[in-house]
Amino acid sequence: MKNIVTKNYSTDGGDTLVIGGKLVIEEGAEVLDFSAGKDQVHKAAVNQEESTATAVAGLKNDFNALLKKLKNAGVMTPDAWNVSVQACPTPASMPTAETAANSGHTTVAIDDNGITITLDCKVSELADADHGETWGEHKWLGFGVRTGLDDVTGIRFTDDTGAEVTLAASDAAEATALGLSAGDFVIYIKAEDPAYLTGEKYFTLWADGYAETKFTMSIAEPPVTA
Repeated sequence: MKNIVTKNYSTDGGDTLVIGGKLVIEEGAEVLDFSAGKDQVHKAAVNQEESTATAVAGLKNDFNALLKKLKNAGVMTPDAWNVSVQACPTPASMPTAETAANSGHTTVAIDDNGITITLDCKVSELADADHGETWGEHKWLGFGVRTGLDDVTGIRFTDDTGAEVTLAASDAAEATALGLSAGDFVIYIKAEDPAYLTGEKYFTLWADGYAETKFTMSIAEPPVTA
């Protein structure tokens, strides 16, 4: 009788699986995280068709598309965001003069994904600004968020209420009109919301190849003087 060689087999009472042949993971299958102590589930990456590129530039694009799919599926560690914040260089283009004036009372900084909006006056001293029927009248102020990408189009933004929006070319255009770049977006906040003073406000960003990341926001008022 001919000996049958099994290339894939279990040892150690089933604790070890030896793969000597092919391991085929069908599309839609799930693979548990390979790291010990984690129970995260990884899904198989979305199928990538074979490249038909005839030039290096096209091949690079196909390869980068594959990398994004692997990162989105959790098979490869996703890229880390390199976010910074700054005042808008030309605030006169903000929705109202009051919003621009309020923004002039602030400096913004980020540290370990925590954004601090420091005021040179009390929140109560900021002007009420009317952003229209949809957004209403609040003590609006705005600043720029620099994503580190060339263009914000396609980035998914979610706030602490669960409201989600995919940033579009109009968001990049708004940023450039305020003296920022197409890789930035402008965020407007209702400064009178008490959750800003307690640091409970936040938003998350996600993009192809990047992990969904949370950024907190807090307002710091000037100290009370005797």
